[in-house]
This record gives sequence, C-alpha cells and structure tokens, in this order.
Amino acid sequence: MYTPSSFRVTDPSLTNAFIREQSFGLLLTTEGGRIHDTHTPFLLTDDERYLCGHIAKANPQWKSWDLHTTATVIFTGPHSYISPSYYASDFNVPTWNYTAVTVRGPLSILSEEELVVNFIDSLVSHYEDEKSAPWSLNHSDERYMQLLSSIVAFQVEVAEVETSFKLNQNKSLEDQKSVMHQLRQSSSPMDRQVASLMEKNI
Repeated sequence: MYTPSSFRVTDPSLTNAFIREQSFGLLLTTEGGRIHDTHTPFLLTDDERYLCGHIAKANPQWKSWDLHTTATVIFTGPHSYISPSYYASDFNVPTWNYTAVTVRGPLSILSEEELVVNFIDSLVSHYEDEKSAPWSLNHSDERYMQLLSSIVAFQVEVAEVETSFKLNQNKSLEDQKSVMHQLRQSSSPMDRQVASLMEKNI
C-alpha cells in the first residue's frame, strides 16, 4: 500500500483499535500467479501477535496453503469522495479520504479441534458481547459441533503492518475544517464518520 508520510499512522494502539472496529477484512493469498481473495471477519488475539479467521472448507483458497504461505489482510474503514468545492482555498482537485490497514505475515492452519472451538467461541463472543441477549455456541449440541468440520480456521502472524489515514493532513487547517463542515452536511453516514475522524486527527 502506497502511504505518503503525512498519512502514515505509526501508533500500534491506533492500528489495533482500528482492526478491532473494522474487523471484516479481505484475505489475500497467492497460488502461482493467481491471487485468491476471501472476505471474512478477523479476531486480533489478546497479545496482538496474530489475526485469526476462517473460511468455508468448500472454498478452494485454502487448498494451496502450506508451511511457506504468506497472507495479506486488508481492513478498510470510513471513506468519502472529496470535491474541490469543499476547500476554502481556490486550487484543488478531486480526491478521496480513506482509512485502511494492511497486515502481512505467515499463515498457518489451526488443525486442532480445541483451537478451532476456542477461536469460534472468542469470535462469537466478540460480536455478541453488546447484545441484550448474547448468543453462544452450545458445545453439547452436535448439530453445531458438526458444522465445525465445514470450516478451515487459520491464523496470520502480524509480521508487517501499514496503516494509512488519508484525512487531508496535507492541507491547511482552514481547508481541513472546510472539508469537515461539508462532510457533516452530507446525508451519507460514512461522510459524517470521515468528518469525525478528521476532527479527532486535527
């Protein structure tokens, strides 16, 4: 990912918080010259060293994985089109504000049933935590347990991380505030989210 220095985020706490909030990622692996991709939710481990995920066993992407497989995982957050008319200054071109994290590292399959069950329990708990009546996996119900054989769980070591928050940091404070004002007037929730991120970033 090309990231100019003004947009690069180097604080690991910001990156890890972003991954947890925008946890539905794009898993990329290669086989020969072909790129395989799957959209799937990820869970960052408590020690922040691994991303854990799963794909359907019917998905052929996993069949080429071996001890030398390296994966790329991309997380994207709020983004929005920025019109030249949004700026206070008079000479600008159209652009796009966005937030994204790219993680690269060795991939390994979680083959032990206990590890797979623990991962699914943690994944479910992560998304059910704030529900008024949280659902949990019933280990005594064979119907659920048998379904585990239809997935492939894996982990990606967080070996390389690149975080890019392109939020008009290369523009004057006046221009940034003008863009924020325009985005806040938008009917798009994502535009308003970008405005909030810009405000936090100033």
